[in-house]
Amino acid sequence: MFHGLKTGFWVRATLRHLNQNGLMAVLVRKGDEDAGSVFIMLNGRDGRIAILREQGATWLRQTFEDSDTESAMMQANAYLERQKRYDPDLWIMEVDVPDSTHPLEHDITTRRFSHED
Repeated sequence: MFHGLKTGFWVRATLRHLNQNGLMAVLVRKGDEDAGSVFIMLNGRDGRIAILREQGATWLRQTFEDSDTESAMMQANAYLERQKRYDPDLWIMEVDVPDSTHPLEHDITTRRFSHED
């Protein structure tokens, strides 16, 4: 069984942590204070984008690169718009990073933790 912190509290703490560690992190979309999915968009200086999605006590990564028909940003925004249909209470944070392939998910925790009964 998973338990965890309230989403609003966790997001504010994570934004503060990222900004204090030299990254530019902002809240793009505020969801429900108590719940809602969390997505973190990593904007790489090379034009590539990765989106981290919380899945239980881990992060899943989706990457986007410019194609002949769509920019990475257009693809990432379309992905997030689709996610809003599943969870209208989702949260979106955006972080400017030197390299979107860097595993930032190893540097941040999720808001969930496992509790064995």
